[in-house]
Amino acid sequence: MLLCQITDLHITRPGLLACGRVDTAQALRRAIATINRWTPRPDAIIATGDLIDTPHLSEYEVLRECLAELTIPLYLLVGNHDHREGLRAAFPEHAYLHTGHEFVQYRVDLGPLTVLALDTQDPPNAGGHLCEDRLAWLDEQLHACAGRPTIVAMHHPPFDTGIEFMDGYGLTAQGRAGFARVTSRHRHIERVICGHLHRSIQASVEGAPGVMASTCVSTAHQITLGLAPGAPGTIALEPPGFALHLWQPGAGVRTHLAYIGPHDGPYSFDGESVS
Repeated sequence: MLLCQITDLHITRPGLLACGRVDTAQALRRAIATINRWTPRPDAIIATGDLIDTPHLSEYEVLRECLAELTIPLYLLVGNHDHREGLRAAFPEHAYLHTGHEFVQYRVDLGPLTVLALDTQDPPNAGGHLCEDRLAWLDEQLHACAGRPTIVAMHHPPFDTGIEFMDGYGLTAQGRAGFARVTSRHRHIERVICGHLHRSIQASVEGAPGVMASTCVSTAHQITLGLAPGAPGTIALEPPGFALHLWQPGAGVRTHLAYIGPHDGPYSFDGESVS
Protein backbone atom coordinates (compact mmCIF):
# COMPACT_ATOMS: atom_id res chain seq x y z
CA MET A 1 0.00 0.00 0.00
CA LEU A 2 1.46 3.33 -1.12
CA LEU A 3 -0.13 6.55 0.18
CA CYS A 4 0.98 9.86 -1.34
CA GLN A 5 0.75 12.98 0.83
CA ILE A 6 0.62 16.49 -0.60
CA THR A 7 0.17 19.52 1.60
CA ASP A 8 0.04 23.30 1.88
CA LEU A 9 -0.93 23.93 -1.74
CA HIS A 10 -1.98 27.55 -0.98
CA ILE A 11 -3.81 28.02 -4.28
CA THR A 12 -4.45 31.69 -5.07
CA ARG A 13 -6.77 33.47 -7.47
CA PRO A 14 -5.53 33.76 -11.08
CA GLY A 15 -2.86 36.42 -11.46
CA LEU A 16 -1.94 36.48 -7.76
CA LEU A 17 1.23 35.03 -6.27
CA ALA A 18 1.42 33.52 -2.79
CA CYS A 19 3.72 35.63 -0.60
CA GLY A 20 4.12 37.89 -3.63
CA ARG A 21 6.43 35.34 -5.28
CA VAL A 22 4.98 31.87 -5.83
CA ASP A 23 2.63 30.69 -8.58
CA THR A 24 1.10 27.96 -6.46
CA ALA A 25 -1.28 26.65 -9.15
CA GLN A 26 1.61 26.09 -11.53
CA ALA A 27 3.56 24.42 -8.72
CA LEU A 28 0.64 22.09 -7.99
CA ARG A 29 0.31 21.14 -11.66
CA ARG A 30 4.01 20.21 -11.70
CA ALA A 31 3.49 18.09 -8.59
CA ILE A 32 0.48 16.35 -10.12
CA ALA A 33 2.36 15.59 -13.32
CA THR A 34 5.16 14.02 -11.28
CA ILE A 35 2.77 11.95 -9.15
CA ASN A 36 0.78 10.77 -12.18
CA ARG A 37 4.00 9.38 -13.68
CA TRP A 38 5.21 7.75 -10.47
CA THR A 39 6.10 4.06 -10.45
CA PRO A 40 4.74 2.24 -8.57
CA ARG A 41 1.49 4.13 -8.79
CA PRO A 42 0.23 5.42 -5.41
CA ASP A 43 -3.01 3.81 -4.27
CA ALA A 44 -4.38 7.13 -3.00
CA ILE A 45 -3.44 10.75 -2.35
CA ILE A 46 -4.25 12.70 0.79
CA ALA A 47 -3.92 16.50 0.88
CA THR A 48 -3.35 17.58 4.48
CA GLY A 49 -4.77 21.09 4.42
CA ASP A 50 -4.10 24.70 3.47
CA LEU A 51 -5.48 23.87 0.06
CA ILE A 52 -6.15 27.54 -0.70
CA ASP A 53 -4.54 30.74 0.52
CA THR A 54 -6.78 33.58 1.66
CA PRO A 55 -9.52 31.95 1.77
CA HIS A 56 -11.30 33.52 -1.20
CA LEU A 57 -13.89 31.00 -2.33
CA SER A 58 -12.96 31.42 -6.00
CA GLU A 59 -9.60 29.85 -5.09
CA TYR A 60 -11.42 26.54 -4.69
CA GLU A 61 -12.45 26.79 -8.35
CA VAL A 62 -8.78 27.05 -9.36
CA LEU A 63 -7.94 24.20 -6.98
CA ARG A 64 -10.61 22.00 -8.53
CA GLU A 65 -9.29 22.70 -12.04
CA CYS A 66 -5.77 21.74 -10.99
CA LEU A 67 -6.80 18.58 -9.14
CA ALA A 68 -8.89 17.41 -12.12
CA GLU A 69 -5.58 16.39 -13.72
CA LEU A 70 -5.03 13.70 -11.07
CA THR A 71 -5.63 10.10 -12.10
CA ILE A 72 -5.42 8.70 -8.54
CA PRO A 73 -8.11 8.69 -5.80
CA LEU A 74 -7.89 11.86 -3.70
CA TYR A 75 -8.88 12.78 -0.13
CA LEU A 76 -8.91 16.38 1.16
CA LEU A 77 -8.40 17.87 4.64
CA VAL A 78 -8.81 21.41 5.94
CA GLY A 79 -6.04 23.60 7.32
CA ASN A 80 -6.10 27.02 8.91
CA HIS A 81 -6.23 28.74 5.49
CA ASP A 82 -9.27 26.73 4.39
CA HIS A 83 -13.04 27.25 4.56
CA ARG A 84 -15.04 24.16 5.51
CA GLU A 85 -18.26 24.99 3.67
CA GLY A 86 -16.39 26.43 0.70
CA LEU A 87 -14.49 23.17 0.35
CA ARG A 88 -17.66 21.12 0.57
CA ALA A 89 -19.40 23.28 -2.01
CA ALA A 90 -16.46 23.01 -4.42
CA PHE A 91 -16.28 19.20 -4.20
CA PRO A 92 -19.89 17.95 -3.94
CA GLU A 93 -18.95 14.52 -5.35
CA HIS A 94 -16.49 13.84 -2.49
CA ALA A 95 -18.98 12.04 -0.28
CA TYR A 96 -16.59 11.80 2.69
CA LEU A 97 -16.78 15.61 3.04
CA HIS A 98 -20.55 15.55 3.45
CA THR A 99 -21.17 13.69 6.71
CA GLY A 100 -23.55 16.26 8.19
CA HIS A 101 -21.07 17.14 10.94
CA GLU A 102 -19.44 20.52 11.53
CA PHE A 103 -15.91 19.16 11.28
CA VAL A 104 -14.26 17.84 8.14
CA GLN A 105 -13.17 14.47 9.44
CA TYR A 106 -13.75 10.95 8.21
CA ARG A 107 -12.52 7.37 8.00
CA VAL A 108 -11.40 5.75 4.76
CA ASP A 109 -10.22 2.14 4.39
CA LEU A 110 -7.57 1.68 1.72
CA GLY A 111 -7.09 -2.06 1.36
CA PRO A 112 -5.54 -3.27 4.63
CA LEU A 113 -4.83 0.29 5.84
CA THR A 114 -7.20 2.73 7.57
CA VAL A 115 -6.80 6.51 7.36
CA LEU A 116 -8.53 8.73 9.91
CA ALA A 117 -8.70 12.37 8.81
CA LEU A 118 -8.93 14.77 11.76
CA ASP A 119 -10.02 18.43 11.62
CA THR A 120 -7.68 20.74 13.61
CA GLN A 121 -9.03 24.04 12.26
CA ASP A 122 -9.75 26.72 14.89
CA PRO A 123 -11.04 29.82 13.06
CA PRO A 124 -10.20 32.65 13.13
CA ASN A 125 -6.92 31.50 14.71
CA ALA A 126 -4.01 30.34 12.54
CA GLY A 127 -3.14 27.80 15.19
CA GLY A 128 -5.05 24.57 15.61
CA HIS A 129 -7.17 22.97 18.29
CA LEU A 130 -8.79 19.65 19.13
CA CYS A 131 -11.93 19.99 21.22
CA GLU A 132 -13.43 17.17 23.24
CA ASP A 133 -15.96 16.42 20.47
CA ARG A 134 -13.19 15.85 17.93
CA LEU A 135 -11.12 13.82 20.40
CA ALA A 136 -14.15 11.66 21.22
CA TRP A 137 -14.68 11.03 17.51
CA LEU A 138 -11.03 10.03 17.12
CA ASP A 139 -11.19 7.67 20.08
CA GLU A 140 -14.40 6.08 18.78
CA GLN A 141 -12.93 5.58 15.31
CA LEU A 142 -9.70 4.13 16.67
CA HIS A 143 -11.70 1.62 18.68
CA ALA A 144 -13.75 0.78 15.58
CA CYS A 145 -10.68 0.03 13.47
CA ALA A 146 -8.71 -1.80 16.18
CA GLY A 147 -6.53 -4.47 14.64
CA ARG A 148 -6.07 -2.58 11.36
CA PRO A 149 -2.88 -0.59 10.73
CA THR A 150 -3.99 3.05 10.94
CA ILE A 151 -2.66 6.43 9.84
CA VAL A 152 -4.06 9.57 11.47
CA ALA A 153 -3.96 12.58 9.11
CA MET A 154 -4.29 16.17 10.37
CA HIS A 155 -3.07 19.64 9.43
CA HIS A 156 -1.44 20.97 12.60
CA PRO A 157 1.22 18.62 14.01
CA PRO A 158 0.88 17.45 17.64
CA PHE A 159 4.40 18.56 18.57
CA ASP A 160 6.59 21.66 18.80
CA THR A 161 9.22 21.87 16.07
CA GLY A 162 11.84 24.32 17.33
CA ILE A 163 10.89 26.78 14.56
CA GLU A 164 9.77 29.36 17.08
CA PHE A 165 7.44 31.53 15.04
CA MET A 166 5.58 28.53 13.56
CA ASP A 167 5.24 26.90 16.98
CA GLY A 168 3.34 30.05 17.91
CA TYR A 169 0.73 28.94 15.36
CA GLY A 170 0.70 25.30 16.40
CA LEU A 171 -1.83 23.02 18.04
CA THR A 172 -2.94 24.28 21.45
CA ALA A 173 -1.41 22.70 24.53
CA GLN A 174 -4.86 21.42 25.45
CA GLY A 175 -5.27 19.90 21.98
CA ARG A 176 -1.83 18.24 22.12
CA ALA A 177 -2.52 16.81 25.57
CA GLY A 178 -5.89 15.45 24.48
CA PHE A 179 -4.42 13.96 21.32
CA ALA A 180 -1.71 12.20 23.35
CA ARG A 181 -4.28 10.94 25.84
CA VAL A 182 -6.37 9.35 23.10
CA THR A 183 -3.61 7.98 20.87
CA SER A 184 -1.67 6.48 23.78
CA ARG A 185 -4.53 4.01 24.22
CA HIS A 186 -4.28 2.56 20.71
CA ARG A 187 -1.31 0.49 19.59
CA HIS A 188 -2.34 0.08 15.96
CA ILE A 189 -1.48 3.68 14.96
CA GLU A 190 1.34 3.38 12.41
CA ARG A 191 1.92 7.10 11.82
CA VAL A 192 0.44 10.57 12.30
CA ILE A 193 0.89 12.63 9.10
CA CYS A 194 0.56 16.41 9.14
CA GLY A 195 1.06 19.57 7.12
CA HIS A 196 1.29 23.22 8.21
CA LEU A 197 5.09 23.42 8.61
CA HIS A 198 6.15 23.41 4.93
CA ARG A 199 9.08 21.21 5.97
CA SER A 200 9.82 17.51 6.54
CA ILE A 201 10.01 16.99 10.32
CA GLN A 202 9.67 13.82 12.41
CA ALA A 203 8.93 13.61 16.13
CA SER A 204 7.42 11.26 18.66
CA VAL A 205 4.15 12.38 20.24
CA GLU A 206 4.87 13.44 23.80
CA GLY A 207 2.73 11.45 26.19
CA ALA A 208 1.97 8.73 23.62
CA PRO A 209 4.90 6.28 23.64
CA GLY A 210 5.46 4.62 20.28
CA VAL A 211 3.35 7.09 18.27
CA MET A 212 5.42 8.81 15.57
CA ALA A 213 4.30 11.98 13.76
CA SER A 214 5.70 13.70 10.70
CA THR A 215 5.14 16.80 8.61
CA CYS A 216 5.66 17.18 4.87
CA VAL A 217 7.15 19.77 2.54
CA SER A 218 4.80 21.96 0.51
CA THR A 219 4.14 21.48 -3.20
CA ALA A 220 5.01 25.19 -3.50
CA HIS A 221 7.22 27.12 -1.01
CA GLN A 222 8.90 26.11 2.23
CA ILE A 223 9.23 27.75 5.65
CA THR A 224 12.83 28.80 6.27
CA LEU A 225 14.62 26.49 8.68
CA GLY A 226 15.24 28.97 11.49
CA LEU A 227 16.05 27.16 14.73
CA ALA A 228 17.67 30.11 16.54
CA PRO A 229 15.52 31.81 19.19
CA GLY A 230 13.82 34.84 17.70
CA ALA A 231 14.56 33.83 14.10
CA PRO A 232 12.25 35.79 11.76
CA GLY A 233 9.42 34.08 9.96
CA THR A 234 10.30 33.84 6.29
CA ILE A 235 9.80 31.53 3.32
CA ALA A 236 12.44 29.85 1.18
CA LEU A 237 12.14 28.71 -2.41
CA GLU A 238 13.66 25.35 -1.62
CA PRO A 239 12.64 22.40 -3.82
CA PRO A 240 8.97 21.48 -3.45
CA GLY A 241 7.91 17.89 -2.94
CA PHE A 242 5.56 15.35 -1.46
CA ALA A 243 5.71 12.32 0.83
CA LEU A 244 5.22 8.66 -0.01
CA HIS A 245 4.09 6.50 2.90
CA LEU A 246 4.79 2.86 2.12
CA TRP A 247 3.02 0.24 4.24
CA GLN A 248 3.86 -3.45 3.95
CA PRO A 249 2.85 -6.38 6.18
CA GLY A 250 5.34 -6.95 8.95
CA ALA A 251 7.27 -3.77 8.17
CA GLY A 252 4.77 -1.02 8.98
CA VAL A 253 4.97 2.46 7.48
CA ARG A 254 8.16 3.87 5.95
CA THR A 255 8.07 7.48 4.71
CA HIS A 256 10.02 8.78 1.72
CA LEU A 257 10.41 12.43 0.70
CA ALA A 258 10.15 12.92 -3.07
CA TYR A 259 11.32 16.15 -4.70
CA ILE A 260 9.64 17.79 -7.67
CA GLY A 261 12.03 18.70 -10.49
CA PRO A 262 13.58 19.80 -12.62
CA HIS A 263 16.77 18.13 -11.44
CA ASP A 264 19.47 16.05 -13.11
CA GLY A 265 19.69 12.27 -13.00
CA PRO A 266 19.44 9.42 -12.56
CA TYR A 267 23.09 8.45 -13.10
CA SER A 268 24.89 5.21 -12.39
CA PHE A 269 27.54 5.21 -9.67
CA ASP A 270 30.23 5.54 -12.32
CA GLY A 271 28.56 8.68 -13.71
CA GLU A 272 26.74 7.21 -16.71
CA SER A 273 23.28 8.50 -17.55
CA VAL A 274 20.47 6.01 -16.82
CA SER A 275 17.36 6.26 -18.94
